[in-house]
Amino acid sequence: MPAKNNIFIIILFFSHPLSALEKIGGVVQDEQTKEPIIGVNISLVGSEIGTVTDINGLFELVVPDDKQPNLRLSHIGYETREASIDSSYAGVLLLTPAVIKGQEIEVVGVKSKTEMDVASAVDMLDIAEIEIQGARDIGSALRRVSSVKMDYSTSGKQTISIRGSNATDVAVFLDGVRLNDANTGVADLSTIDLNSLEQIQVIKGGNSSLFGSGAIGGVVNMESKTAEKNSVYLNTGVGQTYNDDMDLSMGATTVFGPAGLGGRYTAKARAFGGRTITTSLFANAFGGIDFSAGRLDLRWFQLNKNLQFPSGSVDSGDSLSILSMNYRGSIFGTSGWKLLAGLKDWSLNQNFFSSLNEYLSDHSQNIHVSKLMEWRDFEGTIQYEAEYQTFDGDKSYFNINEDPTVNHIADMKRNTDALAFVTRWSADADHPKIDFINWEFSYRMDQVETLQNEYYEFPILATEDQNVIYDIPESRELAHVSSKRLGIHIEGRGQKSWYSIFANQGNNQRLPTLADLFRFTNTESDSLIDSLLTREYLNTTELNMQLRISNPETELPIDEVSFGIDMFMNGYTSKLAYRALEGTPSIPFNEPIAEIRGLELMAGVRMLEDKFLFSTSATFLDISSPIAFPNKPEHRIVLTSEINLDWLVISLDHVDEGEQYYIIPGIGEGIRKPRENANLNITMRKQILGLNWSLSYTWRNLLSKDELDWTLEESLRKGFNYFEKYREIINLRVEI
Repeated sequence: MPAKNNIFIIILFFSHPLSALEKIGGVVQDEQTKEPIIGVNISLVGSEIGTVTDINGLFELVVPDDKQPNLRLSHIGYETREASIDSSYAGVLLLTPAVIKGQEIEVVGVKSKTEMDVASAVDMLDIAEIEIQGARDIGSALRRVSSVKMDYSTSGKQTISIRGSNATDVAVFLDGVRLNDANTGVADLSTIDLNSLEQIQVIKGGNSSLFGSGAIGGVVNMESKTAEKNSVYLNTGVGQTYNDDMDLSMGATTVFGPAGLGGRYTAKARAFGGRTITTSLFANAFGGIDFSAGRLDLRWFQLNKNLQFPSGSVDSGDSLSILSMNYRGSIFGTSGWKLLAGLKDWSLNQNFFSSLNEYLSDHSQNIHVSKLMEWRDFEGTIQYEAEYQTFDGDKSYFNINEDPTVNHIADMKRNTDALAFVTRWSADADHPKIDFINWEFSYRMDQVETLQNEYYEFPILATEDQNVIYDIPESRELAHVSSKRLGIHIEGRGQKSWYSIFANQGNNQRLPTLADLFRFTNTESDSLIDSLLTREYLNTTELNMQLRISNPETELPIDEVSFGIDMFMNGYTSKLAYRALEGTPSIPFNEPIAEIRGLELMAGVRMLEDKFLFSTSATFLDISSPIAFPNKPEHRIVLTSEINLDWLVISLDHVDEGEQYYIIPGIGEGIRKPRENANLNITMRKQILGLNWSLSYTWRNLLSKDELDWTLEESLRKGFNYFEKYREIINLRVEI
């Protein structure tokens, strides 16, 4: 055996010069993008010799010199080609992208409004991810979003501020229907059931052309869930700190062929410091069907909510009903259409305890039609909107003997017709690191007709024969409101990186709401009334830069690193602001000049195959008028860490807010000190007996245990209420 081995080695040794080897190599790139292609199969024609390209598109191959160096290059998505090279070759081999033929289908999905508009800073929140963080309402779901601040009232009302704006400046939509009520001009996010949502988009900046001219402080766009599978679920939550803190939600969906149906019912009770209890009852039903040309969705949503005091008296009760129809797809053989029709009915009955009662109702109808168009290097969207809003208000004042003194009754209407378009031109970058350069422009024109019919009754002066009435002559005003924005957006990618840079500048206008007009014409504080309530003007400038790096070359097991910076400036003329008065709703007025400058910084790290996440965001604001923009912290820093083992999720977030100027009716005004807080959540998920179980235990506001014994006045002065006090919550979810 040893002799045979020696002979084999000797033969191999002497045979080497008879078949000398040569090394050949090069780089393989995409013919169109010039990007390196990873994993190209390279084989020597007529042999079993071969290799593949590395992450840089490079390859090396050892070829016997008695064979022709004919190479075959193949890769999924590219046309196979052959090439002849030798050891002197060190150049580039190009592959042509292939058109993979298959069954012909029509893509009926269309871009969202966010994608069609001029580039803006947008945060997309997936509800499935939010649920494992222990969130039970939209306010908790948005706590991690940079530059967003939630404000809570003692009745549980949740309103949102984006980049220092007021809640009246933020437009909130549910399935295309605007939720801002005619009473305050704001949207109460507590009126929306988080269980019914699929996604939340937070659009920052004040010049969205496709979401309406009134969205001068940003947009919150919510999309409801659809029936995608057969399922039944039960979700229940119980507060461990407050006995009356309870959630119960149940629902089911079914799918048969291209159609799906579903429904949900949710009940929530919140005890606000043991003083008041708010009860909310949600119900919604939905259905959708896929056609060959598109998709049609129908949704119905109903809310009944009331605030009750320990005595059993109900201070306020409101109801909200929404019916919407959405169609996305092709019409008459042309794609890119979106149709929306919506109805909203809202009513409120509230008592201010200071001899004032209000009975308010708001009814609106809206229609949206938009079309996405493409021609050569141009892409554009044209959108038509029509909205018809009716507001009925009845304010009754009482004297110390609880006798009615004055009734102010208003019947107001506002009809809006709007036309908006967005266009973008893609310039040829001719650079492998740039995917596109878009020049973007948008313009919007609204024609707004406002009708006011008001009168006053004086019951205290009435006689047996007649009631004293002062009838204000009916007024009609026709106004035109416009907005425009110009921007540039550059996006590209490298071997391991992705980046985006955009800048935009624009201006916008906003008319006083019907509620502004209603409250401006009637207040007991006559000395505070301006001679006229006018529209406000906004000029904006924004620069945004983002960078993501995948699998950076470090010793740590890092999957991705991300960075972001956003600089913005908002300049207002005749800013619509509100004076807070004790015992009455806020009174609108115009602030001549106001300005908000700001800076957002963001960073994040994903490690261990996305099992560990750490992120931070910081927003710094410079506000010129704290009277016009009260209760806005000078900075807000959020630190978030999460461990996700699939069956076990542990998340911790820490919020640090700077000092802020506050105004509280009946309490006073002043500077609130900086404060910080933290939330911890542990969620376990498991499939048992064919059911998907999820159990969460949440510690809210870990740094606020000392505030549990504060009086109501102390809580108001320091800005703490139920949502910002320490509490523990357990939540169980079961789904088939």
